[in-house]
Amino acid sequence: MTQHAIVIADAGGIISSWSPGAEVLFGHSAAAAVGQSLDLIVPGPLRSRHWAGFHRAMETPAVKDLAADIPVLCADGQVREYAGRLLVLSDALGEALGAIGIFASDGTTGIMPFG
Repeated sequence: MTQHAIVIADAGGIISSWSPGAEVLFGHSAAAAVGQSLDLIVPGPLRSRHWAGFHRAMETPAVKDLAADIPVLCADGQVREYAGRLLVLSDALGEALGAIGIFASDGTTGIMPFG
């Protein structure tokens, strides 16, 4: 499934899973990405906004699904936008365990919250 990048992070924002599609789309190997902060792919100017939303979602996982065109910092230093879906992962009791991002290699959602 290399046409989709799938990234999973724990509740602290540390990458725990990096799909082969993420290697292709973003340019980082799984070995280089797993164990790193999501700052690896969050563009510098958006980091404070990203972390505010991420921590809010982990504290109160009410917002569980967001589809939008999301800027991603790639290994070559370029920021590219991908149609992405972000979801909070939570257990049966509602405790946030982390988040998953699923990004498509082509297409647009038409929603550009950072643009």
